[in-house]
Amino acid sequence: MKLAHFSDLHYAPDNLAESERCFSFAVGDAIASGAQVGVISGDSTDHRLDAHAPSLHALATQVHRLANAMPVLMLQGTFSHEPPGTLDNFALMGGAHQVHVADRVSQVALIDGRFWPSTGPVFSDVELEQFIAVKPELVFTCLPTVNKGQLAASVGALAAGTELGDVLAAYLAAAGRVNTQLRAAGIPTVGVSHGTVNGCTTEHGVVMAGFDHEFSLTALFEAGCDGFMLGHIHKAQQWAREGRLVAYPGSIGRFHYGEEGEKGYLAWDVQPGVASATHIATPSRQMVCVDFDGPPDMARLAEIAADATDKFVRVRWQVDEEHRQ
Repeated sequence: MKLAHFSDLHYAPDNLAESERCFSFAVGDAIASGAQVGVISGDSTDHRLDAHAPSLHALATQVHRLANAMPVLMLQGTFSHEPPGTLDNFALMGGAHQVHVADRVSQVALIDGRFWPSTGPVFSDVELEQFIAVKPELVFTCLPTVNKGQLAASVGALAAGTELGDVLAAYLAAAGRVNTQLRAAGIPTVGVSHGTVNGCTTEHGVVMAGFDHEFSLTALFEAGCDGFMLGHIHKAQQWAREGRLVAYPGSIGRFHYGEEGEKGYLAWDVQPGVASATHIATPSRQMVCVDFDGPPDMARLAEIAADATDKFVRVRWQVDEEHRQ
């Protein structure tokens, strides 16, 4: 199976030009390259949008364009970026193919281009037997953003930070038992989630290490998926183990100064037990950040300006308080 994996589109009025230029390119490239399924792993919008907002219309247009070429799965992202219910309307925007909104913990089988979700968090024995018999093209394990407020209410505020990782690891292990049977039957399996992997690197080069992150790599590989598609972190990165792969595509475009690396989407090739992903760069805007420890060096700025056509430039300097005038 060939899949196109997009994430962190962040459509909003301020980001519209960047999001639209990059996502439009990515959708066109995915269609031209023959992708069979499209996956958007969260944060399609940057914040709550009005129905008449041009940015919402632009996003809907691209999702519909993608759905005319392939089935599309959209995952619920961060609640502050994508308020609950935001994606409901996108389920109505399918074209020749269906758009499935994964806003609850579930497994989803893709059969003849249609999505069939589990009734519970994982397929029951009866469902699993039925789906193995018809042999889906692909089975997704969907883990959308978890509501930490609800978790805190059930386990206590102090425990919520560390308990979250344990709860998610337990689910991934349960899904892994199902995915092992699916892989043995020759059915490709893919995980889709939105969150932070302990030890990953942000777009600004900061390593995310701590006990309050959603995932460990061990827990993600325990899910038994051939490929695990992640969203939330804006820097593209991958981890491989025994032929299987966990990867972030990074954000579709460049939305902040100082971001490292190319922006783009991932072109996946997933087979039972083996997965690979190629990062396809989008025409994201280039940003130049110049810092001076003192008054700006005009000669250096002139040198930079010679090669800064069509780039976004930020200049920062600092001076002693007595010299600020």
